[in-house]
Amino acid sequence: MMFNIITLLLFVLCHQCLCDICKTCVCSNTSNAGPIIDCHDRHLGTNKVLNFDLLTLDKHRPLNKLILSRNNIVLLPINELKNLKRLKILDLSQNQLDNIHSDIFKNLNELEDLDYSSNLLWGFDISILNTVSSLSKLNLSHNHINNLEKSSENATTKLKILDVSHNNLIDLNFLDGMLELDYLNLSFNKFNTLPANLLLNMQQLKILRINNNQLLFLNFQNLPLSLLELHTESNLINTVSFQKSSIHTLNIQNNNISNIYNNLTLLEELKNVNISGNSLSDFPDIFLKNLETLDLSFNDLTTIPETISIKNFPSLKIFKVNGNRLRDIKIWSELNLEIFEVKFVDTIEKIDKETLLMLKEKTNICINVTISSNTKLNMIEENVFRHMNICSLDLSNNRFTHLPAELFNINVYKNVSNLNYLINLQGNPFICNCSLQWMLNELVPKLYIRKPSLLEDLRCAGPPPLANKRMIHWYKWKGEVFCDEFSHFSERMTVNVASSSNQQVVTFRTGPGMIAVLATAIALLAILTIIGILLTRRMIAKRRRINRRL
Repeated sequence: MMFNIITLLLFVLCHQCLCDICKTCVCSNTSNAGPIIDCHDRHLGTNKVLNFDLLTLDKHRPLNKLILSRNNIVLLPINELKNLKRLKILDLSQNQLDNIHSDIFKNLNELEDLDYSSNLLWGFDISILNTVSSLSKLNLSHNHINNLEKSSENATTKLKILDVSHNNLIDLNFLDGMLELDYLNLSFNKFNTLPANLLLNMQQLKILRINNNQLLFLNFQNLPLSLLELHTESNLINTVSFQKSSIHTLNIQNNNISNIYNNLTLLEELKNVNISGNSLSDFPDIFLKNLETLDLSFNDLTTIPETISIKNFPSLKIFKVNGNRLRDIKIWSELNLEIFEVKFVDTIEKIDKETLLMLKEKTNICINVTISSNTKLNMIEENVFRHMNICSLDLSNNRFTHLPAELFNINVYKNVSNLNYLINLQGNPFICNCSLQWMLNELVPKLYIRKPSLLEDLRCAGPPPLANKRMIHWYKWKGEVFCDEFSHFSERMTVNVASSSNQQVVTFRTGPGMIAVLATAIALLAILTIIGILLTRRMIAKRRRINRRL
């Protein structure tokens, strides 16, 4: 009786002052989200007022969302939330909770979203969800759960979204009865197989994540036809068996797959394929009408497969071959792309004019080309990109010491520049002599206006007095800086890198500084020669006098 009186008094006081909890937390009310109390990281685990505040929240002013995350809460009393009958979203993540009592949710008749992630749970009883029939989203990720049990055999739920990633689960029996799921995250557990019939009954499942487990094979016969996205990266899969499906995104990167067979064509709606980080040495000659993205990075390719063509993949927009052991990066079949990417290939040294001749942009769309971070790439012919309508070009972090202006449609002799796209040349060991004066004249001013971040690591690697000097240092300087002011630092050398005639044209220029040095050296040499002659004559005369005496 006494407890009821105290509670009533606190209720009246809370109604008048909007509760002490609103002095600690952020209380708001929006037309879209409704009333919200946000107590994230407010140290409520040691706040004794919290219990009374939650108990005495005005039940006639329904709370829509309550956030209690990151508060070191170790225990949630059974009656703590009993007045929040219209609560829809409850966030208890990032606390120290190691147990969930079913009675906690007994009165939460409208709860839709429950977040218990990043706690200390070791187990969870799925039957608890029967007491919250309205629950559609449950997050149990980042706990220590090794078992999801059912105390009631007939337990069914209306869950749409379930995340149990980053736990220690080894079997999938808990999924029985979850027939309305459309998103399921099983990643970072210890599953080694997908049971034959368990997932097939989930005819509304659209997204399945089971990456970072211990799966040995992947059989599409065990997957529902409703599936649109499948993420099985970072497993131990060496065999994939396909069957007809509506899937449009397939991520099987970082497995042990050495062959992709022709029955991949059974996935007729496939749009995005990531098979990077496997052991492919080729790609099948198949037709996929809707394929838009293909990532073959970090496999065992030595050449770009001829099967990658506009004929086989008419809708292909993005193609990546990073990190392979390519002898060259020549495209053998015609491709129309929006993005082409070659990075971390340590086996190529040169790009000639034939390399990208079959690569073009899609109709009425420009192309983004990235050829970056290739540790031996040091030569490129000037006609490589002339047939393309480029949006952006990334040649950063290669081994280029010189790049001809003609490569970028710049004619330094006629003062003509068609530099209308972004170029990233950072991280190359450029020798800043007269052959790179075009960078100061054309590249630096345009990048400074359009995207200054592309100038942050555009530096000189030589000659020694200019080593590590940023080119932006000479922004708006007058004169031919690399040709004149620093001409006494090194020989003037102009290199037309791997020109279309496959010949290197090298010319040397001598500036005023070099002439002065040479004149001084000649004068010193003449003086030393005269002194030497005079000393020699004196020594000869001295010897003659000595001989006469004898």
